Amino acid sequence: MCLQESELVRSHLIPASIYDYCRTANASPVRVGDGVVMPTDRQTQAYLLCAPCEGILNRGGETWTNTKLATVEQTFPLHDLLMNAHAAFEDANGGIYFAAGNPEFDFQSLTHFAMGIFWKASVHSWKGGEKDPRIELGPYENPIRTWLRGETRFPKNICLTVTLSRPDRTLVTINEPIQTTHKQWHSFVLQVPGVLFVLNTGKTIEADMRATCFYVNPSHPVFVSEDITGQWNQRLGKHYRESRKSKGYLESLAKQKGDKLK
Repeated sequence: MCLQESELVRSHLIPASIYDYCRTANASPVRVGDGVVMPTDRQTQAYLLCAPCEGILNRGGETWTNTKLATVEQTFPLHDLLMNAHAAFEDANGGIYFAAGNPEFDFQSLTHFAMGIFWKASVHSWKGGEKDPRIELGPYENPIRTWLRGETRFPKNICLTVTLSRPDRTLVTINEPIQTTHKQWHSFVLQVPGVLFVLNTGKTIEADMRATCFYVNPSHPVFVSEDITGQWNQRLGKHYRESRKSKGYLESLAKQKGDKLK
C-alpha cells in the first residue's frame, strides 16, 4: 500500500478480530464464497502489507468497526448508534437515517473499514496458486489506495452505500468482496455481520445513486432495509443450497429421511 520495499506481515482480507467476534462457544463463523457456505475457523490471509500499512488500516477503521457489528445474541451496537440519529424516512420495513445526526457514529472509520477490504481484494487473489485479484477496481484502485493512506481526497465517481439489517433479522455471516452484474457501472458487494456494503464505480453512476453515497453526502445516509437484506439473505440461502459442501449435507439429510419412511 505504501509502494515501498519492506518486510511483509501476514494480512487478513477480513480483519482477524471479526472471526473471533463471530465465533461462539458452540459454533464457528459462517463463511460464504467460492461455491462454499460452511462454518469454519479458517481465515483468508496472505503476506501482503508491511506493518505500518497494516497499522493504517487498523487505526483508520477496523478498530472502531470491529466491535460494533451484529452478534448471534441479537445485539448490534452500530444499529443502536444509528437509531440515535435523525430518521429521514421510516416505515415497517426499515428506513433511511442520517448518521451525521449522531456524532458518536464515526462515518470516517466505517468508510475506511469497508474501502480497505475492497482495496485489499483488488490487489491480490487471496487464493493459493492464482494471480488475478479477487475483484477488479480498474482505474479506481490507486485513488482508493492513496485515500486510505490519507494522501488524497475521496475518489470521484465512487459511491459507497451502507445498509443495516435489524438486530433480530440479521445473519451473522461473512461474505468476502465479490463483483455483481450491472450494465451501466461496476458494483461490488461486501457483507459482514449485520452490514451490507455496496461499492459502485464509474462515470455513468446515476445522480440518484450518487446522492446515497455514505461518505460524500454530508448527511451520511444509512439504509435499514428488510427488503435489501431480505433479498441478500435469499441469495445466501440459494448459494447455501447450491454450494458444494451444502449439497452433500442436504442430500445426506434427504436420504436419511427417505430411509426412515421406508
